[in-house]
Amino acid sequence: MRTTRLGWLGAMLCCLSVTLPLSAQPSDVVQDPKAPDFGPTNLTHVRVTAMEFSPLSSAGAGQWHTGTGFTRYPSDNSSDWGAAIHLPGGALLKRFELDYCDTSSALHLGAVLWECDNQGQNCSPVAGVSSTGNGCSFAAEDTLNLRIDNYHHLYVLDVAFGAVDGTVQLASVILSYQLDVSPAPAAPTFGDVPVSDPAFQYIQALVASGITAGCAGGNYCPDAPLTRRQMAVFLAKALGLQWTNY
Repeated sequence: MRTTRLGWLGAMLCCLSVTLPLSAQPSDVVQDPKAPDFGPTNLTHVRVTAMEFSPLSSAGAGQWHTGTGFTRYPSDNSSDWGAAIHLPGGALLKRFELDYCDTSSALHLGAVLWECDNQGQNCSPVAGVSSTGNGCSFAAEDTLNLRIDNYHHLYVLDVAFGAVDGTVQLASVILSYQLDVSPAPAAPTFGDVPVSDPAFQYIQALVASGITAGCAGGNYCPDAPLTRRQMAVFLAKALGLQWTNY
């Protein structure tokens, strides 16, 4: 590893807390809750609950205790717990949130997101937050811009409990990502869609995805009307529509 997991967690527990006041709600710092929870502008949120974490060490791994509601805390000092995450390839991870209950005066809860190679080695921390003894609240890092690459990397959540007496409890971790259109290539595919065209990036994305091959003759015909037949082809290819009835 480039950085030892426990060493980085220890430093993070001391220095990287970005804890919001108890009165704050996640929607205050993410987006209007009435906004669509999907797309290239708004964030999509994936919540990993405490019940999905497992001990990272098999030696004296201990067990979970149930805290308040569905919060959890470990039964002994084997306090390093992890969970896998599954985000869409190519998405931009923008925000990392830790939800917790913490009434400890000195020992707190830390959460780290690790990016490793495809062998699960050479891991580096890409985000980290920690709790403070301010009751049930959340801490967040919301300045991320991490491109998810599931082929070359694996991603793991790691939480460390500074206290195992129930004063520090894990509720969940939230990962917020944004879908994104790939950058356009340097050279155009179609003779009638130059790089200066406002839709160049988006038309190239359709070509690269196999959704369109243009209108023949090396052109895309960007100003031609779209028939319902053509719309059906675009939508079916873009969404990968299929069923097993036939």
